[in-house]
Amino acid sequence: MLTPFDVFAGRPAATAISLWILTVAVTIATAGLLALVSPQLDMMTQRFIAVLLLAVFAVVVVLVRKPRLLRNGSFPPALLVLPLLVVLAPFAGGLKDESAQAVVVLVIGYLATGVYEELWFRGLVLDALRTWSPLRAALLSSALFGLAHLSNIAFGANVAVTAAQVVGAACYGVGLAGLRLRGLALWPLILIHAVTDIALALGNVTAGWRWGLMIGGDTALLFFGLFVLGALRVRAAERSRPAVDTSAPRGHL
Repeated sequence: MLTPFDVFAGRPAATAISLWILTVAVTIATAGLLALVSPQLDMMTQRFIAVLLLAVFAVVVVLVRKPRLLRNGSFPPALLVLPLLVVLAPFAGGLKDESAQAVVVLVIGYLATGVYEELWFRGLVLDALRTWSPLRAALLSSALFGLAHLSNIAFGANVAVTAAQVVGAACYGVGLAGLRLRGLALWPLILIHAVTDIALALGNVTAGWRWGLMIGGDTALLFFGLFVLGALRVRAAERSRPAVDTSAPRGHL
């Protein structure tokens, strides 16, 4: 069976966009199928089932087509300080008083979301753009990541809230793309992504503070990602400079 990797070989943007179309189509088709087969289920349950299926789908695609993406890279741990502060900030007020069942469902659901979205967007899509400069690759993959959240409307999500998610996810994605391009493996990115969502759902903060933390966190990760990507550009420029031959004797003035 032909895949975007085969059809658009040698065309990074076309491959990345086709991967985005594929995942949006699968998400919407899953929503429609669940609504048809189990109309009695509420939207949250349908989304929970859908994200589990999407996580399995992403794992299978990566294992079959791009297993090398799961290898570990070389990464400076100091770069994780700011992202972890952003991720854990909602826990500053403690935990919500939720039932054990609700916590388990949330944790599983958000772990599945992290698996699906990181393997797909920081894995497959970003890898499709590997011949581009880090900044261009990060910006396009993050824009597609943000736009993929439009499929939430198929599960009954509010249009205005979804539009805000699109922008926020795109900014957030730049930070994670910067970490990925700097060498961080996909597994830590999955955990960072999952804990971000879990903290916002279970952190004991008011709705106003939650929105503030989301907007502030996404903005911080946008600029953090741009900083990391800028540093990568500088390093690449330095490596491309011709070496100066210091072995030849210098003449006298």
